[in-house]
Order: sequence, then structure tokens, then C-alpha cells
Amino acid sequence: MITWMQKHKKWLVVTIWISAIAFIGAGMVNWGSYGFGSSNDKVARVGNVDIHLAEFQREYARILNEFSQISQFGGMLDEAQAKQFGIPQMALQRLIQQTQILNLAYDLGIVVSDEEVGKEIVNAKVYVDDKGEFSQEVYRQTLKEQGMSPSDFEEMLRRILVIQKIFSVMNITQAAPMLPISSSEIAALEMANAVRDRLKVEILPMSQVSIESKDDELKVFWEKNAQNWKTPMEFDIEYILVPFASQNPTDEDLRKHYEDFKSDYLDEDGGLLSFEESRERLIKDVQKIQAESVAKREYRDLKNESKKGKILALKENERFFIKNGVDLVVEDMKVAQVGQVLKPIEADEGFVTLKILDKKPSVQKSFEEAKAEARVLFENTKKKEKLSALAQEKVRNFKGTDIGFVDRFYNGAILTLDDRQKMSFLSHLFSSQQKEGYVMLDDKAVLYRIMEQSASPITQGDNAMVFKNMKSEAVLDALAEYLNETYKTTIYIDVSK
Repeated sequence: MITWMQKHKKWLVVTIWISAIAFIGAGMVNWGSYGFGSSNDKVARVGNVDIHLAEFQREYARILNEFSQISQFGGMLDEAQAKQFGIPQMALQRLIQQTQILNLAYDLGIVVSDEEVGKEIVNAKVYVDDKGEFSQEVYRQTLKEQGMSPSDFEEMLRRILVIQKIFSVMNITQAAPMLPISSSEIAALEMANAVRDRLKVEILPMSQVSIESKDDELKVFWEKNAQNWKTPMEFDIEYILVPFASQNPTDEDLRKHYEDFKSDYLDEDGGLLSFEESRERLIKDVQKIQAESVAKREYRDLKNESKKGKILALKENERFFIKNGVDLVVEDMKVAQVGQVLKPIEADEGFVTLKILDKKPSVQKSFEEAKAEARVLFENTKKKEKLSALAQEKVRNFKGTDIGFVDRFYNGAILTLDDRQKMSFLSHLFSSQQKEGYVMLDDKAVLYRIMEQSASPITQGDNAMVFKNMKSEAVLDALAEYLNETYKTTIYIDVSK
């Protein structure tokens, strides 16, 4: 599964920008109430468009739901399994791809009117009354239960429709992008993908080279790359934490919440859980709501200085205010002014409100401060240079191992290369015009020599669909490269933690 994701990650976006109707009917996932201010929940910025935490969490939930449909996983993955399969990274990558395309659409002047958004909602036939007619009451109540406002939902839908429009302009469909392909293009693709090479290969591990790291050379290296080593920003803050556990909801509070949001409390088969069966979840949900309410009052009191908080000195890399592995506050503290009070932010333990008392900017480290870190990078760089020189020398007469015929999609083993290294090696091999050479990987060099070539002709009629998809994929790859170069992406969180 991980290998499949690695091979297809570039244009996963094509498969997930499904029709707006399907999105309205099945794409909404209830993640609860977060209570973040608009300035405190940025996950990333792509071009001129921000990606917010709630979007990331919804996409994360959507991918988990996709995995739950795959039989070998036996249902929804837990958090540890989700991290193992790289789902947080996949969710962020999808959102970045979507937002790149949004930027392009906006630059091209593609817009969606309020009327188009309204028509999509009504025509979806999701928010209907007993008579099957669209109901504003059902619409608003459903969104409320899912923790979304109509304006947020409609903006999300507007973005989907913008994406659909630009895909339509580009002649790309979500399921199987198809572009016209000529007979000469088919012939070229046939030739390129029918070629197989019989290879001899040999691996030169990094351990075959060694270097001496002298301080004078290290200092020259540091001077050229000094911007890579900076001190972390430092902050003095005053904060008030309202723990979830400090809230003690009454039975009346729990019953009211249960009655108002029954649809949140369902079993695995979609059946309604009883009040008692839901009690544990109810307590946590109501504690969160009550803590948020208290935190809003604490924000007011901290802002007007009628209440004091705890004083804390911290650095930007200390990860103090964390929710599900995401540091929610550092990027906002960086841009906040001294004296500014940030709105309540949900962390793992509760809601936190903080005031910036002082902050110390990041500065370039001195040579002595950066010496240890610089030495690691310097030695790795010098070793790669030396390994490259050794590979260049050996490639002319190495004996190697005959691994037989391979093509660009070869699934067999290539000595000790892992899947990622093998893909990188094959990609280089089949894009090179050289009969022999070497490929530098992270910690090794792979020498290769093409002993002979063969071709397996492919009939045009049986594979026209394959070739059309290949052409579409090439177009999408070119578009992806353009988007990556055109729209700068700044990521504010580390989703791997």
C-alpha cells in the first residue's frame, strides 16, 4: 500500500475532487467543535490561499474513511496505523495540490457565483424535508450538528466548483483523464515502454569512503551555508490554560447535549446509542464545550488585564501547545505583536489563551554554536563527493551482478535497494542515454551496465486506453511541475509527529 501511494501521490488530487453532489452527500465528516480563531489555525499557505486546520482534519478523516472501505484493513484505522501509512502527510499533500489549482483558477479569472453554489446545494437533494423539498431548517441544523457554519460550508463548496470548472477547461475528468492521442504518439510510447534492459549492477556503500574533517575547511563550509544554522525564536508569554478535566457537567447538561446532537452518537452500524451508552463520550464533548466557553471569558479578562496568567519562557522548537502532534501556536506567535493576546486555542489538555510579553528573533549561530551541526552536513557532503568520484572511476571495469532484464516498472529485487531507492534508480536508468554509468542515492552509489536490450511489441488496439492515460499523466505531471514552481508553499506544522 505504501509503495502504491508513493507511485501515485503526485496526482491523487485527480481522484478526490469528485462531484460536488457526492461531496455534499458523503464527504462531510463530523470532527467536533474546534473553536479556533481565523488567525490561529493555519496549517499551510499556498500562493495567496491559506489552508486551515479544520480543512486538514476533514481531509484526514476523509482518507481514513477511504481506507476503511479497503477490506484488508478491516475497518477504520487507529491513529498509530494512520501515521504508519502516512495518512497525515497524504492529507496535507492533497490539500496543497487542491490549493495550487485554486490559485491557478483564480489567476485565470475563474469564479463561481452565489447562485451556482445555491443551485448545487438545492439540486443535491440532501437537505430535504419529509416531502423531498429543500429545507433551510434541515440544512442549517445538519451543518450545526457537523460543527460547520453555512458560510464555511458554502465557501468549501465554491472551491470545489471552481476546481471542477478548471478541470473542465483543461479537458480533465476526475475518474480517468483522457486526452486525444495521435498514432505517432502511440508509436513513441510503445517504443519507450516496451524496452527492457539486461543489467549488471554493483552497489558502492558510503562506508567505502572516509574523510578527515579539518576545522579550517569546516569553517569555510559554514561561512558559505551559515543561513542553515539559526537560533530558534524565543518568547516570553503569559497564559491561562482551561483544562477539559476541570469542567464538571451535570446530568442535565449531558442530557441536553444528547437530545440536541443525537446523530453524533451512533454505533458502528449507524444505530442510535442510548444516553447511558453515550455517557463517556458525552462527558468529553460537553467538557470541551464548557472549557471553550470559560476560555473565551479568560481571553477577555487577560486582554483587559483584569486577570493574570502564568508566565512562561519558551523557544519555537519546544512544542509546548500541542494537539494531536500539531503545534498550533508558534507561527501565530511569530507574527504577533508584543502585547497582543491570542484567542483561545484548543490543545491536548484544554483551551489556552496567551499574551505575548516579549520575543527574541532568530539569529544566525556563530561558528562555535553551529560547529557540531555543520560538521555532520559537511562530512556527508564530502563523502558523497568522494563516493561519486569512486563510482566514476570504477564504472569502467566493474564486474557486478547480472540481474537479468528489467523495465521501468520492474517489481523484482535489485540487490539491497529498498522500494524507494529502486524506483529512483530505474527512473534515472530509463531517462539516460548512457550504456553504463552510476546513480547516486542517499547512502550509496549504484553502478550499472546495459548488457543487451529487448523490446516486447504492444498492439495499439489493445492498449489505446493505456496510452491515453499515459499522455494525460504526462500532461498532469507537467502541470504539477508548473504549479510547484509558480505557487510558493509554506507549511506551518509537522504532521509526521
